[in-house]
Amino acid sequence: MKRIIRWFKQFVSGLSGNQYLKYKFKIVKELPQHPEDNVFYIEGDKNKNDFWYGQMKCPCGCNDTLTLNLIDDVKPCWSVHIIDNKISLAPSVWRTKNCKSHFWLREGLIKWV
Repeated sequence: MKRIIRWFKQFVSGLSGNQYLKYKFKIVKELPQHPEDNVFYIEGDKNKNDFWYGQMKCPCGCNDTLTLNLIDDVKPCWSVHIIDNKISLAPSVWRTKNCKSHFWLREGLIKWV
């Protein structure tokens, strides 16, 4: 029941154009087995600005772990942009299975589509 209430709050905030969840990012050498809430992990080499994968828990509250490809040569592919210590992800994430969430991560905030 708590998950349904949380999803409903997030859905309503998305309809009104408000953002509900704030995300920070961590650049890591290896993705964690159990990612933290509201953290977008970036696996790669920070010194070379070379990133391979992104990972986060689904922001809808279903607790699924999402792993996103950041390698340009492999499709589908996302890109991360970090400006003023805030992360953005392009394109949007649209889950076709399970919870079917569709959202943007823009300037550290989840924006529901």
